[in-house]
Amino acid sequence: MKKFTLAALLIFTLTAANTFAQFTDPNNGLKHVMTAEEAANSYKIALGFVETDPPAGIIRNVEEFGNNDGVLIRYPFGIPTALIKELAKDAKVTTIVANTNEQNTVTNLYQSNGINLANCSFLIAPTNSYWTRDYGPWYVTFGNNEVGIVDFPYNRPRPNDDDIPKKVASFQGIPWFGMNVIHTGGNYMTNGINQASSTTLVWEENPSQTAQQ
Repeated sequence: MKKFTLAALLIFTLTAANTFAQFTDPNNGLKHVMTAEEAANSYKIALGFVETDPPAGIIRNVEEFGNNDGVLIRYPFGIPTALIKELAKDAKVTTIVANTNEQNTVTNLYQSNGINLANCSFLIAPTNSYWTRDYGPWYVTFGNNEVGIVDFPYNRPRPNDDDIPKKVASFQGIPWFGMNVIHTGGNYMTNGINQASSTTLVWEENPSQTAQQ
């Protein structure tokens, strides 16, 4: 079963300085922090988010340093083709593209750069930015060693990014679970054995809930 771990997604924090020259602004003016316009629309965060029951049985979040066989990136890129080429040698590279035209463009780009297409797949979905580490899926094992995705409301008013974990779950044919805790994926680390950490930002962004909740 395909799976990504947060460890794999951490590599996608490279700055826009590494983007391709032809894409001067792959994030359409968005920054890693909220823009002034986004801050004014912060009330839209978590609107329409669907909370579900948690997974059954013992739940284990995959540790960041654990084995993984795939990575999730988005086009237009925030990383160089040289890194994608290296990743595709051994790992499954899933690229988020907006439509089939973008898929064809990326396929041609991969071919011209000698990237192993046998390890490449495409998820067609709209996005707001390329920070897949932050808005991407959190993988867990549960029940009889099943694999699923626990999702959270992304702490940016970027609805397309926020929808990606659910679409990845559908793409991979695995369960999706909604956890009603506003979060930014990068503010979380776990060792996979009942220890995890976030900064107190997670308390500040969820004022209606207690720390225990």
